[in-house]
Amino acid sequence: MRLLFIPALLGIFFVCSPASTVPKSTPEPPDISRSGRDFLEVCSSIDSEGNKDPAGISRDATCLGWVEGFADGLLVHDELLGVPRRDRLACVPRGVPPIQIVRVIKKYLAEYPEKAHRATRYIASLALAGAFPCKAGK
Repeated sequence: MRLLFIPALLGIFFVCSPASTVPKSTPEPPDISRSGRDFLEVCSSIDSEGNKDPAGISRDATCLGWVEGFADGLLVHDELLGVPRRDRLACVPRGVPPIQIVRVIKKYLAEYPEKAHRATRYIASLALAGAFPCKAGK
């Protein structure tokens, strides 16, 4: 019985030990989808050259992943609903790299800073519609 008590006590000690002994992780970046301001904060260094720290690499990956997912979602939505090409909000050509979409959204926000408080999906939709309009008859 005494031998079982010692492992149980050690288990309680490790489970209940203070969290300060665990290394702190890097702070979470802002929610990129919340607003244009948050988008700019996360995507601010996307075109920067040079060595990046792990947090910078994570922000860039989050930014590129979000825009690629958004653009794909826009396309899939219209395809699933059978929206004719001429009636679609935006027609992003195949092969446009996510970094170009980031630049389009950043340019839109630079031209319309008063809209930066709006949800990123709204801003991205308008930016892509302006940059990649659907041509009638294509």
